[in-house]
Amino acid sequence: MAKIVRTRPLRCLLAALVATLVLAGSTACEPPRQPAKDRVVLLVHGWSLTGGIDCDSAFGSLKSALRARGFTGAFVTVGFYTGDTNCDLNLRSLDGSVTNDTPWKNLAMVFSHYVYDRYTSRNVPVDIVGHSMGGLIARAALQGTSTGAPNFSAPLRVEDLVTIGTPHAGAAWFTQLCFWGQCEQLKEGASDIQWLATTPNPQGLTGTDTTVIGSTADDVVPDWSAISMWVPDERKAVFSDIEHDDYQRTPAAQDRIAQALTYVDR
Repeated sequence: MAKIVRTRPLRCLLAALVATLVLAGSTACEPPRQPAKDRVVLLVHGWSLTGGIDCDSAFGSLKSALRARGFTGAFVTVGFYTGDTNCDLNLRSLDGSVTNDTPWKNLAMVFSHYVYDRYTSRNVPVDIVGHSMGGLIARAALQGTSTGAPNFSAPLRVEDLVTIGTPHAGAAWFTQLCFWGQCEQLKEGASDIQWLATTPNPQGLTGTDTTVIGSTADDVVPDWSAISMWVPDERKAVFSDIEHDDYQRTPAAQDRIAQALTYVDR
């Protein structure tokens, strides 16, 4: 069972102020958002030690669960390894410089251009679900585009972002033994993790509702790291019995993800 995480009032107030300032210029002329189950949902997988993930294994159960809950939009699974299978898109096909060791921030740059060219430039909003490092890729894409960081696309239209088991403040202790590639940039205190912290709740063109999900049973990403974003308490959930690779297959987490993808707070 998930619990709602309560944070200090001052921190919540500061988070609200940050979100208000970010959104003030971008949503003043936008109509109120409505809950929707027909948007495209991009599903980004996480880090692999062996350089390959089966997108059907990673997201098949979640896709079926969302369909059963009335979601009608397209699901697009996103990969980036040479050994990825059953993914709808591999970022390597968009940028020949992508390798199995490309840092996740650089993958986010490539991902941002895909989202902008395929969807935002055509005024099509999307939702994103990122598991583990996939959540970092999605969050970094929002952050880089909204702040005008080098090599990112123009700002994106992302309505909802859900990160599950994502190391927003770094992964478990064993990543301190990593000194190269993606794993190096997953550890607490890594330069790209520090960069993420400079924008605690990045926003898309018309505002983005982000939900962060973790578990105390996750041995890869500590629960405090998985929810380390300045979002409202009701969009932070911590389970007590879900292991790192089981979020997408667990009914309670599937329910929480479905709820997050239809969340509207403005």
